[in-house]
Amino acid sequence: MKIKNIALSIIFMLCLTFNNVASATKLPQDVWKYIKQNLPNAQQRFDSVITLSDDVMYIPLYPPSDTTVDSIQIDYTYPEKKPLSALPEVVLFNNGYSLLKVFKDEKGNYTLTKKDDLPIKVRLGLMPQDMLTPVGLKMPESLKLTLGDLLIPSKEETSLVLKDKDKPKSPYAPQVKRNQFIPVVDFKDKKTFINPQNSKFLAVYDNTSKEPLYELKLSSMPSKIVTSEKSKVALVLYWSTKNLEIIDLKDERTIATIPIDAQATDVALNKKENLAYVTSQNAKAIYVINLNSMQLDKVVKLDQKPSQITYCDFDESISFYDEYSQKVFNVTKSGTEFIVQPLGTVANVSKILADSANVYVLSRTDSQLYVFDKALAKQLNVIDIDKKPTDALIHDHKIFILCSKEGYMDVYDTIEGKIISREQLSKEGFYSKLTLIPNDNNIMITGINAKNYLIYNPTTMKLVKAQESYVDVANIIILDKSQRL
Repeated sequence: MKIKNIALSIIFMLCLTFNNVASATKLPQDVWKYIKQNLPNAQQRFDSVITLSDDVMYIPLYPPSDTTVDSIQIDYTYPEKKPLSALPEVVLFNNGYSLLKVFKDEKGNYTLTKKDDLPIKVRLGLMPQDMLTPVGLKMPESLKLTLGDLLIPSKEETSLVLKDKDKPKSPYAPQVKRNQFIPVVDFKDKKTFINPQNSKFLAVYDNTSKEPLYELKLSSMPSKIVTSEKSKVALVLYWSTKNLEIIDLKDERTIATIPIDAQATDVALNKKENLAYVTSQNAKAIYVINLNSMQLDKVVKLDQKPSQITYCDFDESISFYDEYSQKVFNVTKSGTEFIVQPLGTVANVSKILADSANVYVLSRTDSQLYVFDKALAKQLNVIDIDKKPTDALIHDHKIFILCSKEGYMDVYDTIEGKIISREQLSKEGFYSKLTLIPNDNNIMITGINAKNYLIYNPTTMKLVKAQESYVDVANIIILDKSQRL
């Protein structure tokens, strides 16, 4: 027993000695190249954790010392003799690096392989010391030394502060309906995060109650929140700080903070590559954030001051608006260079959209839709719409334009080049935000002081229902619970 304890102490000291080696945030190029060749969908996170999908993730183990090899090969797998493409539980490479597959059960708990007689080279490895350890990770005894100085957060120790909604209330306190969100059938099997107006909390609902399950406190008041369906994270832009934050929506914790040169003004998503393009007027830049690796990929410096931005998946172009010059620009990529081309002038833009042929710009004060041709770099048309357009989205070759002054929805057909439908949704309240419900053919319409949210069918171009709600929505995230959230 004494010899065994001495051996364990030696191993532990070795782990501490090699702590600096494991602190590297990227795997060696030859190891990463081998992984990508065998697992083309693999992404390396900023802390070198390998992700393949929502359900498959590998934690790398760094060896006590690097071994030089002519080419990377697999020395050991568990189960035995499995190729990397078969996603074995344990992989040991011939240069001493290892991969441990992370498992997630139905209750959302994380764990690693239960095999206890792994090779000594695996057990001597060390996890990256700047790694974001999965919340509640259950470590088998044989692998606990691989943690080094890492601490495993419990589900109660999320980096987002949980607001205590179960605090006892006085029986004489007035009944307040604030934050009551009445779910409907459209939200079946959905998890909804709502950031109320003028609040730095995210209220979390799951369609079982009109009250939020709990509220998550953000670091400041957000100006905009966008969601990556691919990696199940939210990118948060703030009013009063230069930092961007990335929140893991599965574990509900902040997993990355990205400082930029000035406050962010808007963001657009490239869903295919899982990138976010963040504008900053004062920095005269577009920041390219990789939502796979959770880090800043590139800074595109501009002569303009970009505010609103949009991205077109079809031709991979970016369009933005500079409110200081009141000009609209289109950005195309040539190799590693970004080419900026002016399209025209529009006053007081509230929204900018694009398809493969055109850029569409809403003027809030002029109540007009401007259409610009990308190839010709000129204005094609100006369409009169209802008063105060505040939001819009493109869906099936149609632009759904929310006109907030009197609560109208104008529908512009991009093929016919004209307004094809106009319906007054509601005269009550100020509706200002459109959200396409995932895996559902409906649009959710929310606003401030409306006391309702609306469900609109883009196929029939008709209002489906008005549902009572006591949340003034500033930002909203709707995700399928079936995606193991």
